[in-house]
Amino acid sequence: MTRVGLSPLAWLDDVAVQRRVAGLRRALRTRPPVGAELDLASNDYLGLSQHPRVLDGGVAALRTWGAGSTGSRLVTGNTELHEAFEDALASFVGAASGLVFSSGYTANLGAVVALSGPGSLVVSDAYTHASLVDACRLSRARVAVTPHNDVAAVDRALAERSEERA
Repeated sequence: MTRVGLSPLAWLDDVAVQRRVAGLRRALRTRPPVGAELDLASNDYLGLSQHPRVLDGGVAALRTWGAGSTGSRLVTGNTELHEAFEDALASFVGAASGLVFSSGYTANLGAVVALSGPGSLVVSDAYTHASLVDACRLSRARVAVTPHNDVAAVDRALAERSEERA
């Protein structure tokens, strides 16, 4: 729907109204400082971000390396911390080397794009995380979306593929 004379972004107001009416509007809230509660709504449910050894290690790293990456590792280089962590991770899982990403989202992007691409098939569960959906798009692989937890559908997608890699 085009509304003459309105901002080209007026459609966003319509979307906001639709989301509010559908009960999908979300709002940020200010959280209190960390307390003794068990936080099952965050990625820090074990409270390790507040553990004294983690805090002390963070302060020591800040004093040595500063705050922030200053750029990508390829451009500005690794720190000894990156290399030590990746070596420890590789050793822990019995691999020749390791690679650590800044988040699960970027890990999914990096892995799917690196391991697939044009001429590949990625079989994806219908309920997969948005990071994997984005990774599949970026990879330029063909994507077969299967019903949630449907192993038979995955088997069919693999059996019927024309791509050499899947």
